[in-house]
Amino acid sequence: MEIVGFQPQMAEGVARCYSDVVAPAPYCEPVDGEWFADLTRLERQPLTEEEILVARHGSQVVGFAHVGVAAPASEDWQCKGEPGVIRFLAYRQGQRPVGAALLEAAERWARERDRKQIVAGQCNFLYPFYHLPFGHISERISHLPPLFGMAGYAVQWSEVFFAWESFEPPRVSRPDLPVDVVSEWRERVDTFGPGVVVLPKDEGKTKGECKIVTMGSDEWRPALKEWCFCTSLHIDEPLQGKGLGKHMLSLGLREASKRGLRHAMISTDWDNYRAYLFYTNFGFKFLDRTFSFRKDLDGAQDRRQA
Repeated sequence: MEIVGFQPQMAEGVARCYSDVVAPAPYCEPVDGEWFADLTRLERQPLTEEEILVARHGSQVVGFAHVGVAAPASEDWQCKGEPGVIRFLAYRQGQRPVGAALLEAAERWARERDRKQIVAGQCNFLYPFYHLPFGHISERISHLPPLFGMAGYAVQWSEVFFAWESFEPPRVSRPDLPVDVVSEWRERVDTFGPGVVVLPKDEGKTKGECKIVTMGSDEWRPALKEWCFCTSLHIDEPLQGKGLGKHMLSLGLREASKRGLRHAMISTDWDNYRAYLFYTNFGFKFLDRTFSFRKDLDGAQDRRQA
């Protein structure tokens, strides 16, 4: 086995390897080589440099590590500190030596660029067709999280996902609170596509939000065209625990249903137990848990001074 830099003729092999690896994860569809032939199609958080390191036996692609260096953060949601990045690590189950060799190569690549830390599987950098919004590495890709753990990586973030097929949200009356609740359909919600935004307001001041976006795309997610995703649900603390969140979520889902969306997803941090209970009591069911990882790198060296 050898590890080499990506060449265009490897695109189909890389795509097949990716598709095989993500098959156990929910809503991960196979992709073709066109996605990897042009890295600009894979952009998420900006990188100052990136490369795909390919493991191969002869001409056969047996794995790859897509590595990069994070650009300086310009938004609150972006990764801070300009670490080295493993956008994706792929090797087939049962071939741990391939995965270990790719991980070592990725860390060496980052050290050569004087990175003191490396992050892996973070949703900011994962592919636009991978998994779900805010999804890190799925625990259903069962051989990847333990490989990172054995290599000294610590869990940085963990996001839990819930799904509700053929949802029928309860009608929840607006609680007796000094707020008006307004909802509107927008053609673009934040960095996503069309969706509904529900806002509680008190004398014109916004006291929270519920945002539900469409997920489907003719280009890369046709299987999710009837799905929506609640990307945000929060209320100012004085109004919490009074039924306002249930009312907002119900209102948002009913508006999504009017637009032909039949299924819904939502997520939360792994340790937000209050949200976990709220979502499951509301009607959602556990779907998946995802992880991102971080590791300090010793012996970082600037390749320009080597």
